[in-house]
Amino acid sequence: MKENEIKITIPSSLQNVSIIRAMLKAYFEHEHVDKHDSFQLLTVIDELSTNVVEHGYKYSRGNIIIRIEKEEHEISLVVEDNGIGFDDSKLSKEEGGLGLQIARNIADTFVIEKKENGTCFRFKKKIREVI
Repeated sequence: MKENEIKITIPSSLQNVSIIRAMLKAYFEHEHVDKHDSFQLLTVIDELSTNVVEHGYKYSRGNIIIRIEKEEHEISLVVEDNGIGFDDSKLSKEEGGLGLQIARNIADTFVIEKKENGTCFRFKKKIREVI
């Protein structure tokens, strides 16, 4: 792992979404991420983590895997699960739902990768730093 990279693996549940948020809020403060950018990133993390619980595992057991890294003035975020996998048919119906639309609107780059078991969301955003 790189110096500014962290990886979190936590049981999938809606209660743990607030724990993920608290840990990553502390990470953004440590990395001097601007508050507005931090708020947007936390919104994306909330949405993607909730998607894992609701759609990836359908509230059954599993893990939410998060990797985050700040490099220069950019945050790279990966939210991953080993659940049932992303439903492509949602893209044609409602663009994947409100949470994915929020992530797309905030991201500079947003990619959804289907895995053999599960889904991997890759998100990148340029950020401002507080000095």
